[in-house]
Amino acid sequence: MKKRNLFITTLLVVVAATVAFVSCKKETPDALLNNSQPVKTFTVPQIDDMNAYLKGFKQKMKESQNAKDAEYLSLEEAAWHLSSVANYDFANANVEYADIRFDTLYTQISITNNAVLLSDLNTTYAALSSAIDSYLQGITLENANIRFVDVTISESGEVTMILATTFDWGHTWYYEDVFDAMLHCSEFFTEPSGYYANGFGRSELERALNLVESHLPSAADRVYYTTTRAIDYTYPDYIDPYGSPSYLQSRLFASSTSPNPDLIDNMCYYFDSYLGLGYDSIQNNECIIQWLVSYDTETPPHYYISFHKLRVRYGIVNIIEPEQPGGAE
Repeated sequence: MKKRNLFITTLLVVVAATVAFVSCKKETPDALLNNSQPVKTFTVPQIDDMNAYLKGFKQKMKESQNAKDAEYLSLEEAAWHLSSVANYDFANANVEYADIRFDTLYTQISITNNAVLLSDLNTTYAALSSAIDSYLQGITLENANIRFVDVTISESGEVTMILATTFDWGHTWYYEDVFDAMLHCSEFFTEPSGYYANGFGRSELERALNLVESHLPSAADRVYYTTTRAIDYTYPDYIDPYGSPSYLQSRLFASSTSPNPDLIDNMCYYFDSYLGLGYDSIQNNECIIQWLVSYDTETPPHYYISFHKLRVRYGIVNIIEPEQPGGAE
């Protein structure tokens, strides 16, 4: 099959980049520490007009910078308000999408008796808002929208904000477009589930890759290959600038969260990506004679990674011409 050069707009992914930053911390005066009131257990409020409430709460946070009396919120109440205001400002859940990814932003906030000052919450939200703006400007996904922002605050003051970002699958590496890729994928991957990375998913990807090759010259009685070289493609070295469902946005399967996930939702992505990797490296007069997909793991400090390795063997075709009748011996 002739290699295709494809540069369409954008996909994929899914697994999860991390952006770290540090917000400004406001030191709590001793007087506030001594006079702080106990914080009640938080219950999510029943609010008729959420838009008006959150708009008002944002204004209240700003005014707290100059307020005479300090106001405290429990960790749960502060986290709920950070999440709600961030969704009010940035989220757009009413869009269709082809894929979703999760990214995490971190910052710190001062904790006093298991509570936070409203003025500190304002400073923290300003830092988080700036980080979300930078995140949205930095991703190259088509029709990217934040679907939901989730926030937690630990007892040590670490603020964790998880962004669920949706986007369209609009980039392909081998096929002409997404529809072409999905059409061909449906010919190879027909099981409803069970395409595990270390199992049927690996073996089916390998089988499908080896079925894509074009027919060899038909005029000859027999042809054979000789090897020219082999290339090993590894997950840290091939990053998808459009985003991918893999750890580190790799074009090869890689996961730091699940040791042997079901690839059912991502088989077409890996199929298209692996084909693109192999065909992009073909040199003059070469063809691909073999695809090999293997599974491996590694355990860097404090986490576990499972991943695919792709080996593509390249070679040349040698033709044995049919003997002509009456030819010389």
